[in-house]
Amino acid sequence: MPKFRPFSIVGRLFASAVVVAGFYLLWLGFMESNALKAVPGALLIPSGLYLMVSQRRAEARRDSEPLGERDTATGDDE
Repeated sequence: MPKFRPFSIVGRLFASAVVVAGFYLLWLGFMESNALKAVPGALLIPSGLYLMVSQRRAEARRDSEPLGERDTATGDDE
């Protein structure tokens, strides 16, 4: 059974916010014909997607490692 991890939820929300901000800036850049808004938006979208994937990979890695090999210094003891 998956455990409730508030930091994984915060990481996912942050990554989603980065993607949404990227699409918003890209949309504003196209609507206003302003490259200074469109270029950062175009860069934020892949950055946010990378954050989503890395967050999910870390969570899957944490869930798949055996209980005996977890690092007790980080608090992942169960």
